[in-house]
Amino acid sequence: MQYFDLIFTLHAQDQLRNRGIKISEAWETFKHPLRTQKGKYGGLEFEREFDNYKITVVAIQNNKNEWIVKSVWRNPPLLGTADAKQKESWKKYNKSGLWGKIWITIKQQIGF
Repeated sequence: MQYFDLIFTLHAQDQLRNRGIKISEAWETFKHPLRTQKGKYGGLEFEREFDNYKITVVAIQNNKNEWIVKSVWRNPPLLGTADAKQKESWKKYNKSGLWGKIWITIKQQIGF
C-alpha cells in the first residue's frame, strides 16, 4: 500500500491496524520527525511525539530510492492491544522474584 511517497509492507499495515495507529500519523512521523536514528536491524527509525504518545516508524530505501515502511509502533501502547498486554506482562515479570519468574515462565510454556 502506498500513502503519498511512503510504501507500507503488509507487516507494517497489520501493525497500523493492530496498534491503533493512523496512517497519517505514520506519514507525519516520517516527514517531520523530532528524532531520527539508525535502526537496530537496518534502516532508519523516525520518532515523533503526539499529544501523550510517541510514534516510531522504521523505514528503508530500496534501489529505486523509494521509502519502504517496515514497522510502526506507539508508546505507550493503546490499552487492550497485544502490545499493552505484553508490556504489562513484562512489568510483572521484572518485578517478580526468582520463583515468580520461574512460575511465570512455566505458565507461558504450558499456554496459560
